[in-house]
Amino acid sequence: MDQERIAEFKSFVSKELLPAIDDVAKLGDANRKHVQRLIYTNLVDRFDALIDNMILDNCRHEHLVAEAMKSMTQQITESDLVRFLMHGDTVQSVINNRIKDILRTTVLRQRHSKKLSTAFKVLQSNETCWTKPCVNDATGKILQSMTPRQTRVPYSICGYADWLYSRRNAIVHGGGSMKLLDNDVKQLELLFKCKPAKTFNVKLGSIKITATFYCDALDKLLEQKLA
Repeated sequence: MDQERIAEFKSFVSKELLPAIDDVAKLGDANRKHVQRLIYTNLVDRFDALIDNMILDNCRHEHLVAEAMKSMTQQITESDLVRFLMHGDTVQSVINNRIKDILRTTVLRQRHSKKLSTAFKVLQSNETCWTKPCVNDATGKILQSMTPRQTRVPYSICGYADWLYSRRNAIVHGGGSMKLLDNDVKQLELLFKCKPAKTFNVKLGSIKITATFYCDALDKLLEQKLA
């Protein structure tokens, strides 16, 4: 797997995001609120795009091929097959591109948490990323395990990522109300059995917590097995 993307993300966090937070802390309250939201959405979008690219980079994994094949319903003729095989030097590239095209319109359009779960399924053999409480919401660190302190935040890796992305959706699509969208609230309740607070604020501290969580989640993806 291409680890360069992960290195670039971590470099962005350490060399751009964290210094920017220090600079924003010097602004007045009125200006800072708007900039904080921009920084937060940029961070979440970068992580989401990274997960998309990690899935595409591993498009030949058996799980992703199986997902892509569900949408391959078009019949081809014998002449089509012969014509295709005649270009042997480009066959693998054509196959990769076709699988990626299908994944973009299927897997990559799923909820953020489901895409992250797919990435774990491809790179790990353990599915506890969806259910196991292990995220310290006060720091963003991913622990071996933990006892949830409340019911308003999902404590699994995928659940916490979904909660963070739901806040991003509210900022981008909520008209500035800082209120979780109704569908996101329903999905968090359905998928992760939590009762999220419908209103929220994005502060500099919460952006740092988000960055810590994302970096830890990427470290887990690189491990041979999720503890």
